[in-house]
Amino acid sequence: MKKYRHYYPILLALILLLVLNGSAAAAYFRSNLSDFVKTEGQITVPIFVPTEQFAIKTESQAILISNENDKIELNQGQNYFISQAELELAEAPVTKTKKSVWGVQVVASSDLKKAEALKVELTNQFEQAKELDFEILKEADLYKLVVGSYEQRQKAEALQEELESAGFKGWPRQFVKEIITEPAESAVSKNGDLNKLRVKKDVNLAAGSKSLKLYNLKAEKLKEAYTFKLKGDFQIAGRKMSGQYSFGPLAKSVLFSYKTDLEELTAYLLQKYCKAETDPKALQAQAIIYRTNLLYQLEVKGARLTNLIDVNFGLLKTVFKKAAAATEGEVLTKSNEFYYNSDFSLKQIKKPKAGLIALAKTDYDYQGMINYYYRRSKIENLNELLDSEQTVEARIKRGLKFREIRQLSWSGPRVLTILDLDLNSDNLKLKPVLAQGKTIGKEDLRSLIKKHSALAGVNGSYFDGQGTPLGLVYLEGELVSEPLYKRSSLLIGPQNQIAFAQVDWSGKIVIGQAEKSIAIDGINRKARAGELIVFNHYYGAQMPPLAAGELDLIVRNQNFLGLETETGKSSPIPANGFVLRIPAVESLQKKLKPQILAAQAQKFSLEHSFEPDFKQKNILSALGGGPQLLKAGKIEITGQAENFQADILTGRAPRTAVALTADNHLLLLTIDGRQSDLSVGMTLRELAKTLQEMGAVSAINLDGGGSARMVIRNFTMSNPSEKRLISNGILVGEEAEEKDED
Repeated sequence: MKKYRHYYPILLALILLLVLNGSAAAAYFRSNLSDFVKTEGQITVPIFVPTEQFAIKTESQAILISNENDKIELNQGQNYFISQAELELAEAPVTKTKKSVWGVQVVASSDLKKAEALKVELTNQFEQAKELDFEILKEADLYKLVVGSYEQRQKAEALQEELESAGFKGWPRQFVKEIITEPAESAVSKNGDLNKLRVKKDVNLAAGSKSLKLYNLKAEKLKEAYTFKLKGDFQIAGRKMSGQYSFGPLAKSVLFSYKTDLEELTAYLLQKYCKAETDPKALQAQAIIYRTNLLYQLEVKGARLTNLIDVNFGLLKTVFKKAAAATEGEVLTKSNEFYYNSDFSLKQIKKPKAGLIALAKTDYDYQGMINYYYRRSKIENLNELLDSEQTVEARIKRGLKFREIRQLSWSGPRVLTILDLDLNSDNLKLKPVLAQGKTIGKEDLRSLIKKHSALAGVNGSYFDGQGTPLGLVYLEGELVSEPLYKRSSLLIGPQNQIAFAQVDWSGKIVIGQAEKSIAIDGINRKARAGELIVFNHYYGAQMPPLAAGELDLIVRNQNFLGLETETGKSSPIPANGFVLRIPAVESLQKKLKPQILAAQAQKFSLEHSFEPDFKQKNILSALGGGPQLLKAGKIEITGQAENFQADILTGRAPRTAVALTADNHLLLLTIDGRQSDLSVGMTLRELAKTLQEMGAVSAINLDGGGSARMVIRNFTMSNPSEKRLISNGILVGEEAEEKDED
């Protein structure tokens, strides 16, 4: 058989190719709705028709956030502009009018230069000249210098007297003056300041240019980014806005929109079409109708819902939020599809059914109201709906199958890989293995499979940065690493007898005929303050160097070999024995050292006590994991009891799990994650429910995240979120394993 082994990957690939076409997928998340789910469920509602530029006036201090997460504070009461184009100041609009006024004529000359010279003389010699208007009027063939511009003759006469006192003779007269009016700096039009910015005529928007620019009224560019978010109170196109809104490029225009999700938008529709005093039951029923309607809109139009432009986003009243929250995720379905009837297949969202309010006054609850109007439908929760397709099923070996399942849930896509081992088969066995055969070190899963001549495998339990296991590792009757926090573990007995249990442990070194013993705290790991740790050959050939004051008790074949005391010495670890590291704690050494030396002629044996009892249950190997997912066929997650941190217990992530079915099959499952376009992972509850639906009656979680991986022969069948070496794994191999030739 060994000479054909290098053909196995090719044969496996051929087998998989034969079964790539699976059954047809379910039909909940089709077309645009599928795309919407895969882009993490954000709905874009345009507030206005996209335009070349938007003028903004802040009503309070607002914050503009760019896509680089930079923030700019926009001053209260100021105007700003957002555009893709390069902007400049437009010419200020002016108005010209003619008006009859009074002034004092001081000269009439056929020579323009004489009139201009007199104007200069007056300006230099007459003290009030700086406050006066001067006009040189051309009438017939004469140039006439007129000083002053008044609506009343009396003021012109008073100016005449002042001029004569200064030596300038003149007489009052009326004349027509052209008045030019500049716009007030604070004057604001409906679409921004009258001194509006305009697109530079000599600068064209380059093809493919997709960045927005923020300008002030002086045409100074304050920020450039792909998108902006504006948070605060402001006016735009004559409409008051409050909250957080988005600006983004669309062709050569700017799209001003509100980003929301299905639940919030459902509440906004309730607020738009319903009264706050409406019976809560009627609001809840209408929330389900609107939510289903929005699904139809998303399926038809995609995530940009242009028919909701008239929804007023901003302050959302509590009564409408509560009605949406009370029915969160609930929609109408029929025959494994969303239920879209004439109420939903419209371009516009319909106003509420008048009958709902009447029914709410009776004994109907919101489910009863829905059933009354939509009798062919049923209410289901979006988070429990699933499009699932088995894309691959392949026989790896008699008793071992591989499956790939692709799913689309409301939370996103998921890719599952499953190894199905028939434990009734006598030709295969399950085996936990340790990377590099030591407690410190990591290895590639493919390398582990090749080294142990296995068929397939998945990653195993948790480990630290050095590769030291964090929890139970028990290999062929020898303890490698003690349990942690009584966490759930996989237990393996003879003939593939499998069980799961929360394992506790205590250990001791027995001296002589059990007359004396030394309690120990751990195996093959770094000691915490005052702990007694035993090291065996799984740690390596030698102990870590002795620190000052530490002692090593060395035992081989239950015989005392010595007590090492030399600082810096690395004691050898006997292959068929152990070393006890005694910390530099004076009280502990004062107690143990005489006891050890007095009994050095006696036997020193290492004893382990497990709960459940490994000897009684004939446990050959075990591997810790956790938390528990299923017990006796029911979902029972023990994350808090097993003291797991939040990053494992909460959120969706790549996962690995091991489960036992009622018909004695072992399932090794990986779920890819942290890849929004491929697979978002699962929560622990989703993982437990998935295994339950596969027929599992008991199951535990294993290490996940970047470690989650499945390999068959030399092929990685899952899609790991990162490339990571592991500390240990669970392999499936042939009962009579063959050794690879060197």
